[in-house]
Amino acid sequence: MIQAVRSVIRPETGIEFHTHNDTGCCVANAFVALEAGATHIDTSVLGIGERNGITPLGGLLARMYVLDKEEIKRRYNLPLIRSLERYIATCSDIHIPFNNYITGSAAFTHKAGVHSKAVMQNPTAYEVIDPADFGVERKIQLAHRLTGWNAMAHRAKQLNLDISDDQIKAATTKIKNLADQSSIKLDQVDAILMKLAAGPRTSSSAFVTWSSTSSADPKLKV
Repeated sequence: MIQAVRSVIRPETGIEFHTHNDTGCCVANAFVALEAGATHIDTSVLGIGERNGITPLGGLLARMYVLDKEEIKRRYNLPLIRSLERYIATCSDIHIPFNNYITGSAAFTHKAGVHSKAVMQNPTAYEVIDPADFGVERKIQLAHRLTGWNAMAHRAKQLNLDISDDQIKAATTKIKNLADQSSIKLDQVDAILMKLAAGPRTSSSAFVTWSSTSSADPKLKV
C-alpha cells in the first residue's frame, strides 16, 4: 500500500504510517513501510496506545540499529531510552515487561551454561545488539540449576580468586544441587568460591572438601 501511494504522489510529499500491535507485527510493519517510502512512523514510549498499543519507540530504534548501527548511534541518543521508559512507566503506573526491547530485565541476561559460555567468548553469538550502545548492561546469572562451570570460572576471575578448573567444576555441581533444593543467591555462590580459594589448590575435584562445622550459611554445608 505504501509503495502504491508513493508511486502516485510527489516525491517531496511525506507519508505518515500508523500501525497497532494486534498481531505482534507493528515493528516489522513499520520497518517495511519505511523501506517502501514512508517518511514518518508514529511511535510511543513502550508502545503505549489503544488496545494492543502502537509501534514502540525502543523496538523500532532497535530494528533500525541492526540495519545501520553507526547511523542510528549518530542520529539518536540511544542511552536515553532506558531513562525515558522508566519515567513513562512510573507516570503511567505500569511495569516494563521483563522481555521488553532493550530495557527489559531479561533483554541481556544469560542463564543457561551454553549461552553464558558463548556470550563470554563472543557476545555477538547471541546478541545482535550491543547493550553498551543503549546504556544497559549484560548480566550472567549464576545462582541457579542451569549454570555452567565456565560462568563460575568467570565469576571467580571477577573476584580475583585462584581456583583450579577441577575445583570450579566441583563447585558448579554443588551449586546446581543447592539450586535444585531451594532458591539461592549470588552471595552464596561467592561464599563457595571463596572457601575453595582459601583452601589448598588441588588438581582433582576428589580432593575438594566441604566442612560441616563452618559458621557460613547452613545451605552451604554438606
